[in-house]
Amino acid sequence: MLALQTQRVLQRRLDVTANNLANVATSGFKADNLVLEEVADTGATAEDAPLDVVFVRDIGLMRDMSQGPIAMTGNTLDVAIEGAGFFMVEGPGGQPLYTRDGAFSLTGEGRLVTSDGRAVLSSGGAPIVLDPQGETPVIGRDGAIRVAGVEAGRIGVVSFDAPGALAKVGDNLWDAQGQATGEFEGVVLQGALEGSNVRPVIELTRLIEISRAYQNAARIVSGADDLRQRAIQALGR
Repeated sequence: MLALQTQRVLQRRLDVTANNLANVATSGFKADNLVLEEVADTGATAEDAPLDVVFVRDIGLMRDMSQGPIAMTGNTLDVAIEGAGFFMVEGPGGQPLYTRDGAFSLTGEGRLVTSDGRAVLSSGGAPIVLDPQGETPVIGRDGAIRVAGVEAGRIGVVSFDAPGALAKVGDNLWDAQGQATGEFEGVVLQGALEGSNVRPVIELTRLIEISRAYQNAARIVSGADDLRQRAIQALGR
């Protein structure tokens, strides 16, 4: 039972670590860590050493919300947030979602969109539309977009009191989970992108350790199965 529980927890850790590694190159990605807790009062003991056997279970994910590295791209519509905050983008049903990925572009109609085609929202919650044939936009540190010196929109950027409590909903997007948006606390940098905060060397080392531990647990389970089978055969004779 202990070995099976160990395998289950290790499989969960393996999934989380593999997902982190898969997003090493994803702009604005925040790494996950599995949170474990001891299970009390299991009643399990070891015969060879009369000590309580400790079970653990996963109770959720902890988000690493630390700043990822910022790289200058020179692309006019690439924007990065330095400090706390998120870009507002259009979600299903008109509800906003949030992202740290500022790889934006313009559609043929002039809508400012994310890399997967979602509308980038203004500070007022409306899609931002620019003249695709107009002059090169200049994006200020507060998210204001100016074309030929005239403000043509303002990228919606917000902060949260507990950003780690936001929920990942796929496609590098976050749901506020009912949290109220607050005043933007960071700065917007034009011509730059925030990289993933995943540390690949640490994650690779962790992946190797988890794989070895899983193999050891699998051998214990296999050995217990063999022992049980031999015991049944002996009793049958």
